[in-house]
Amino acid sequence: MTQYEDILLYQRPFYVWFWNSAAYTASTLAVSLPVSVLAGYGFSQFSFPGRNFLLGFYVLLMLMPFQATVVSQYLTLNALGLLDTPWAVIWPNAFQTFGVFMMTQFMASIDRELLQAARLDGAGHGTLFFRIVLPLCRPAVFSLLLLQFLACWSLIDQPLLFLKNGALYPLALELNSQTFGSSAYAAGAIYAVPPVLAYGLCRKYLTQGVKSL
Repeated sequence: MTQYEDILLYQRPFYVWFWNSAAYTASTLAVSLPVSVLAGYGFSQFSFPGRNFLLGFYVLLMLMPFQATVVSQYLTLNALGLLDTPWAVIWPNAFQTFGVFMMTQFMASIDRELLQAARLDGAGHGTLFFRIVLPLCRPAVFSLLLLQFLACWSLIDQPLLFLKNGALYPLALELNSQTFGSSAYAAGAIYAVPPVLAYGLCRKYLTQGVKSL
């Protein structure tokens, strides 16, 4: 238990990096989750010119690895003056395409007759979205929440390339023996607690969401 005592009582940088990870994850989810759900509703319920092309473009972006877009991301962040700031980590991850694709596929599977009946009863898009579509999509929303949480919590590549100030690093970048010495194992164990808790809370919905897809 000496490792845990050292990390929790004497390693102040651990709390700084842990808070950075929590802040990046919470800020990213606060943007990406609503955007994914609303965009999924738009793609699945509206027909407009260029819809199929735009959705296909989203899928193409989803398949591209980070290494293929890192230069354009770096140049964009540099032009906006966001390099070496928390926004250099938050904004590129807040608009990931996977969430939009996932929510579009799930919402497209909702029974059209149910939605048509609601429209005949006078329901507008606000009522359809909040009272019918969103409750039916709860498994998909929680599944997406968990998957994006795990992805944001374990960020390494983007912070390493877009941040120079070590005080802004997430904890994932500092989980090594050079930083924490003999207490690195305890730091990693504590770092793993939030993902395990998140999985325990969302496990039921994750199973339902995967089966639905």
